[in-house]
Amino acid sequence: MIRLAAFDLDGTLVDTDLILTPRLKKAVALAQQGGTIITIATGRDSKLTTRFARELVLTAPVICAQGGLIYDFMKDLVLLDVRLPPDILPKAIEAAAHYGWNLHFEMAAHSYLPAVANHPPILFELLRYSQWSRLGDLLNDLPELPHKFLVTLNHPEDRQQVMLELREVFNGKIGIVPSHPYLIEGVPQGITKGSGLSWLAEYYHIPQSEVLAVGDNDNDIPMIEWAGLGVAVGNASPAVKAIANWIAPSVKEDGAAVTIERLILGL
Repeated sequence: MIRLAAFDLDGTLVDTDLILTPRLKKAVALAQQGGTIITIATGRDSKLTTRFARELVLTAPVICAQGGLIYDFMKDLVLLDVRLPPDILPKAIEAAAHYGWNLHFEMAAHSYLPAVANHPPILFELLRYSQWSRLGDLLNDLPELPHKFLVTLNHPEDRQQVMLELREVFNGKIGIVPSHPYLIEGVPQGITKGSGLSWLAEYYHIPQSEVLAVGDNDNDIPMIEWAGLGVAVGNASPAVKAIANWIAPSVKEDGAAVTIERLILGL
């Protein structure tokens, strides 16, 4: 029996249009009526994630910032809040200037970009429903410690090289997470969607064997591996498919809804 199910957002629950389908909404409603707790586990900020959670009529806390922020939007209560260490910020900014990375920082409800930057258009497409602004001094003008930093790639084929650069600069002091073909994230050490899902399962006193995780990108691997039942949607990366217990149809074919129908509702 699946008592807790966590779904990635982009590429799993929604396609690039960011639209939740009627079939998915119906499946989620039926699963919740049957007693299964449904949550979203995403790299997105809590404000945008809450928007989708409310549209799906979820009631469970959401897992945001790659597992570093767990937010109970029903009670407006932060349950878990892990930020980047202060010494990482100047190091990231210095390295970005040296390597030419397109850098920005993200908090629970806001993203901050440098006043002058060359971020490609894909970033602003991804941020179209999020709040963001530019800062004259990206280090000293940040209102609070961020949950993570992001590097936006000019081309997806740059990922391997930038990953190597990031790992060389930070030498294991933070997690380096490829979360999108154009995005690489720097998160607090030990923070993953798997750690966030584990925390939430313990919060609900649900054993690992009764947890389902569904995703499409490499940052979903920790939660898919941790869950008792891990699912990759059909558009998932080869690495995600390789570790999944089952491969669902793609997001374009309502793979998340099919997963609920088959593995939770038994339809």
